[in-house]
Amino acid sequence: MSDNKSYDVVVVGAGVIGCSIAYHLTKAGLKTALLEKEQVGAGASGANFGMVQSNDVEIEHSIPMVLASYARYNTLEEELGMSIGFRRIGALRLLSTEAQWKASEERAKILTAAGIPYEFIPPERIREIEPMVDTSALYGGTYSSYQGQLNPFLLMWAYLRRAIPLGLALFTYTEVTGFDIENGRMRGVHTNRGHFSAGTVVLATAAWTRPLGRLIGQDWNIHTFRASAMVSEPIYDLKLNTIIATADHIEMEVTGKDDAELTVLALSQTPDGHFLIAQADRPGEVTNPAISHAAPKTIAMMAGRFFPMLRKARILRAWTAATTYTDDGCPLLGPVKEIEGLILAASYRSAIIHSPLAGEVVTQLVTTGRCDVIDISPFAPDRVMKEAETIYTVKSSYSGTMEENF
Repeated sequence: MSDNKSYDVVVVGAGVIGCSIAYHLTKAGLKTALLEKEQVGAGASGANFGMVQSNDVEIEHSIPMVLASYARYNTLEEELGMSIGFRRIGALRLLSTEAQWKASEERAKILTAAGIPYEFIPPERIREIEPMVDTSALYGGTYSSYQGQLNPFLLMWAYLRRAIPLGLALFTYTEVTGFDIENGRMRGVHTNRGHFSAGTVVLATAAWTRPLGRLIGQDWNIHTFRASAMVSEPIYDLKLNTIIATADHIEMEVTGKDDAELTVLALSQTPDGHFLIAQADRPGEVTNPAISHAAPKTIAMMAGRFFPMLRKARILRAWTAATTYTDDGCPLLGPVKEIEGLILAASYRSAIIHSPLAGEVVTQLVTTGRCDVIDISPFAPDRVMKEAETIYTVKSSYSGTMEENF
């Protein structure tokens, strides 16, 4: 590669958000480069379950964005000319206590009024929907038919497959090491593969956004928590009908209880029979680059509690990644006031559901200087939020059986 490449826009980060942004910019006729320090989907996007869901989104400001983005999925496969494995299969949230039930009521009321229906159901109704669930220790649950799932790798490559013939330049293993700023104006980025000139730089870098910001004197409110997951061998004689998650974090948010046991379990099944089982830890410092045996054991114990039939499932691999959050639960989406030509699109809760609209929003900001698609003022990168603890990214692998962890 030559020492300098010139583009209209440089997008940093090739996850589901960055790939969408790169596609939409290229489709709009802008000369665009997409830079990724590893390979496409190497971060949280490649580690997630592909859930197109609203269970965890912030509800005061984010609902219009969720509704608009979810609607894009009705036609996205046709637009991209490729299957992304999108299925609307519904979601169950398991409520273990009365406190979790009560804490969920107001949220469900707001979402239902907005057009995302939630139904509170007793344990016997949970068994009707999901016969695999042991409901003996459950208070009840919520069910929403609105939720869906897709393959995140297919989504990312569908964007790229469409964008590259239109002129998108994809650079993997290209790490940003600095920014070229002149008189408060973005001029490009420095990387391990040379300099990229661009009048606009978009950071869709999730957990790496805050470290990159510190290179230019910014300390954006982005933090991470560790998420660990496992995938089983195909199990053809067991059928899961929905996406399932527990609700321990809801009780933590309401009561302020900080308990290592109160982790969140999520579970789904792929069309070819693999069970995906994940656990989101409470915030804490992560320094070990390898996944410990404690994480698979905790996941297995939690899964076995609600799904006894999975205790003998053989696990193909396990991994750990960092997923991001801000103190108010909203993403950082919009221009950075201090640096003309720098735009953030980072720290989405449930990035999959926001992916299509993120590309539209950023493209409109770049081409017109404004956003008419939705009101993005609540997501301004410079908004004031309470400081929180930072956690760093780790990834690795593990194999074994569920039964070995009991």
